[in-house]
Amino acid sequence: METNGTGEWFSIVEALAKLDISRRTLYHKMNKGELQSKKEGKFRYVWIDDTVDLGNDTYTDTNETQTNNKLFDELKGQVAYFKSKVEQLETDIRQMHTQHNATIYKIIDQNQMLLETAKIEQKKPFWKFWE
Repeated sequence: METNGTGEWFSIVEALAKLDISRRTLYHKMNKGELQSKKEGKFRYVWIDDTVDLGNDTYTDTNETQTNNKLFDELKGQVAYFKSKVEQLETDIRQMHTQHNATIYKIIDQNQMLLETAKIEQKKPFWKFWE
C-alpha cells in the first residue's frame, strides 16, 4: 500500500476522533478508497495525512433517509397502537380488581354470618352425644 510520508497510521477510534466523523462514514470512505487502511492482527488502522479532508462532511443517502422516515412513521404508529392496548388492559385490570374485591368481601361476610350462627346454636360435638 503506497502512502505519502507526511502522515501516520491511526486506530479506528483515534481516526474517528481526529476526523470527527461517524464510524459508518469512516468505513464508507475506506470502502470507496478515499482513506487507506490496513489490518494488523485483529486491529485496523487508517492512514491520515495532509491530503485527507478533516472537514465535517458526512455520508448521506437520501434513499436511506426516506426509508428511515417511513420506518419512523411506522414505529410511531405501532407505539400509539400498543399504548392504546396497554390503556385498555389497565382499565380491564382495574375492573377485574374491583369485582375480585367485591367477591372476597361477600365471602368474608358469609363466613362471618356462619360463625355467628354456629355460636348461637352451640351444638354439641358428635362425640359428646352419649354424655
